[in-house]
Amino acid sequence: MFTIFLGLTPFIFITLIGFLFGRFKIFDLSHAKILNLFLYYVAVPALIIKFVVQSEIGQVDLKQIISYFLMQSICGIFTFLLVSKYFKRPIPESIIWALTVALSNHVTLLLPITQIYFGEDVVTQVASIILMDGVILLSLIAFFLELATKRNVQLVIFIKNIILNPMILSILIGVFLFLFNFKIDDTSVEYTLSTLALCVSPVGLFAIGIILSFHTDNVINKLTASISILKLIISPVILLLIGYIIFDVGYPKEIPGAFFVSVAPCGVTSIVLCSAYNVNPQNIIKAIFISTFASIGTIFFAIKYLTV
Repeated sequence: MFTIFLGLTPFIFITLIGFLFGRFKIFDLSHAKILNLFLYYVAVPALIIKFVVQSEIGQVDLKQIISYFLMQSICGIFTFLLVSKYFKRPIPESIIWALTVALSNHVTLLLPITQIYFGEDVVTQVASIILMDGVILLSLIAFFLELATKRNVQLVIFIKNIILNPMILSILIGVFLFLFNFKIDDTSVEYTLSTLALCVSPVGLFAIGIILSFHTDNVINKLTASISILKLIISPVILLLIGYIIFDVGYPKEIPGAFFVSVAPCGVTSIVLCSAYNVNPQNIIKAIFISTFASIGTIFFAIKYLTV
């Protein structure tokens, strides 16, 4: 138990260091934005290309992918209705809240933890969920945001913008290299991609810490607490119910990759969309704050349970 906790402490401390540097005004939100832009356009795409090119398609467990996608859809729709109807938030903000719950912070936080504690099979399932989120979920959310904020959506321009999204473009590049059997093992290309991929977790956690340091007032309110409970507790339960009803796999150890992602904190991609669609990110950042630190407990529990 203590070993597991020690393994999680670097992720806590990197976030805490970012928080302290922001609190003492050494870094501000503009610096965090630059770090996130580096991740969005460079480091995360490098990580995705590496995963796709070196992936084993035959190892992808469809029951985990389908169960997780259905859980995301249910939780996302419920979140949208909760935020728009009960909390009376605008439609664009409600859509981004739906994404905040549907997505997990799997690239920055969960994936490196998975690589420490689990074998290649679970890492493959987590990576496949990341790729699914990049292609399907972000495309759907972007489409609905376009409909909600613009009267006339030009389909050609929208498709072009989707394809040129760094995450989706990196997936397409990876698929192209994979299909044409480009080997990058032990090459300068693999070294470059691997080096950039290693930046994702520390840079991302540091940037999260900076952002959180500027939004510490009234952190726990009805909205942020509801979203955090929905993300960390209700989502895993719904996943297990879906797995049991559809695939007769109702225990976490039967769908370890999907279950492990389901206990991760809210996705930070929503902050980027807030800037793009002029949505006030203050409460969303607070929900990320709560779920990030509360997820240390859920992640700890999941590791202990799944690795026994």
